[in-house]
Parts: sequence; C-alpha cells; structure tokens
Amino acid sequence: MSDYFCRMLRQLLWLCFLLAATSLRAQDPTQDSLQTADGYLAQGNAYFAEGATGEAILAFERGLRLRPNHATLRNNLRYVREEAGITAPPLPEFFLVRWWRTVGAAIGSTTAYVLALVCWWLAVAAGLYWYLRRRQMTEKRRFVLLPASILLLALAALCYLLGQSRYAFLHRTDEAILIAPTAALRVSPTEAASVEAELASGQRLLITDRVGDYVKVTLEDGRQGYLLVGELAVI
Repeated sequence: MSDYFCRMLRQLLWLCFLLAATSLRAQDPTQDSLQTADGYLAQGNAYFAEGATGEAILAFERGLRLRPNHATLRNNLRYVREEAGITAPPLPEFFLVRWWRTVGAAIGSTTAYVLALVCWWLAVAAGLYWYLRRRQMTEKRRFVLLPASILLLALAALCYLLGQSRYAFLHRTDEAILIAPTAALRVSPTEAASVEAELASGQRLLITDRVGDYVKVTLEDGRQGYLLVGELAVI
C-alpha cells in the first residue's frame, strides 16, 4: 500500500509541475510582454533625442522595473534627470529590499511560483515517506529526511513570497512620471484652486489619492498637491 501511495505522489508531483509551468506563465509580464529592458532603453533614448524628457524618463523607469541592476538604464536616467534640472535625488532603497528585488527580477514571478510548488510537493512527499517508512529506515536516513522536509517547506514559502513580491512590484499603480511639458500643482482638485508650484516634465510622483479628473501626488522633495490625470503616466 505504501509503495502504491509513493508512486501516486511522484505522478502527482510531475503533473503539478507541468500544470504550473503552463498556467502560471501568463502571470509574469517579463515573459509575455514584447517590452524588455533593452527595448525601453532604446525607446527612452529615442524620446530624449526628440526632446520628450518626460517620456524618456518614463521609459527608463519602466525598464528598471524589469531589470533593476541595468547599468546603462541607470546612467541614462541619471543623465536625463540632470539635463532636465531635476535635482532632488531619489530616495535610496534599503540594501535588503534592493537585493530582494534583484533576485526577483533574475528569477521572475513564474519561476518563483513553480519552484514554490515543486518544493511544497517534495516536502509533502518526503514527510509522508518518512512517516510510512520510518520503522524500516536506518537511523541516519530517518534523522535527515524529516529536517529536509521542513527545509523544503521553508523554501516553498520563500519562493512563494518572492513570486508575490515580484508580481506586485511589476503591477504597482502608485508611481508615475509627469509627461506634460509643464503642469500646475494645485492645492485642491479644482481648476480654480491656487497653484502651489509649476512643475517641469520628468518629475517622479507618488500617487496617494484620486479625485475625479485629478490625482493627489507627493513629489520627491515632499511637496503635495493635485495634478490632472492626463498630465502623468504610471510607471
């Protein structure tokens, strides 16, 4: 009975792996999208040559979403921001967050999900095998198998969290770039509201609220106000 059960577990493991490899592929935009980091780099360079600073910065930022450690994208983004007179430095990321995102970009959300599923079923199989054969096993194998199952469970949880984090990062909708040549940052979401500042194209913004045709944003220097939806584009 136990041998039959073990064979069924192996077949189920391979079935789950094949299903995951096909059905989860569509969840990772880096796999299905025609856009790549190098594609965004070329797009940003073309926009900058045409004088479209906002669109160039937007393209570079989108490329860095896909490959956070792309050196040319980072250098070009820094250069264009300086040329546009954007002096506020972007907030530095904590090194663990940067490392986590780099690993997520290298693996991809689909691969992380598949690894999580494989580790999960291996852990279940190892645990059940240990339970069914623990009396016939040597002491050494019995000692190793159960900790291995626990370690695989931990790896499954880690891979799942990595996949979720990567997927959420690629689908953020609260970061944007000002693409209009100029825009009025208003103190309230109405056309009659007083203007707090005139913004130049290329400013990086954090969207905190949406009110009709306006969005409330926070600038890199901490200032807040309202802009028209059409004046910016989500990264």
